[in-house]
Amino acid sequence: MLVGRAAGAAVLLTPGGAVAGVDVRGAPVGTRELDLLDPSTLVRRVHAVVLGGPSVVDGVVRWLAERGHGFPVGPQPFEVVPIVPAAEPLGLPPADGYAMCTSAVPLDAPALALIGSTAVGLVVVDADLDPAGCRRVAMSAQDALARAGVTAPATVFAVATGHPTDTGLNTLCTTATTALHHAVGRS
Repeated sequence: MLVGRAAGAAVLLTPGGAVAGVDVRGAPVGTRELDLLDPSTLVRRVHAVVLGGPSVVDGVVRWLAERGHGFPVGPQPFEVVPIVPAAEPLGLPPADGYAMCTSAVPLDAPALALIGSTAVGLVVVDADLDPAGCRRVAMSAQDALARAGVTAPATVFAVATGHPTDTGLNTLCTTATTALHHAVGRS
């Protein structure tokens, strides 16, 4: 997994696909494709998660599609639709998603947080989870925002690396909450 950052935005790239979940508290403002993360849908993998607005998402989708990463919709390698759920931390500056992807580096922290007039967070857990497990981790990680005193409407994503571990779901939830709490402190 790679992460690209800019002032007011971040993108987690998972070109080969990763399982993700989301939890939304308050009005889901500035979001995209969150319904696809519901465990009852047929979508099982995302190709990126964006903490940013439409200009960031457009650049990320273009970058992924140019490289053939996405849900196949035709016989040619470039006939793909990248699955890119997103939530915008309102009140932060726009960024160039394509440039963020081009300069992405290996993920160095298990959580990211951006706080504007809405809050957006993301946690990555080293586990092989299904969409329901990822959603549970995202729901638990929301507690980090409350602990930090963030009262704005918030969207939190959880992404699983797909590596099998013996770590139980409760431990993953606790670890994710702690990681997001630290990320909020850094934001």
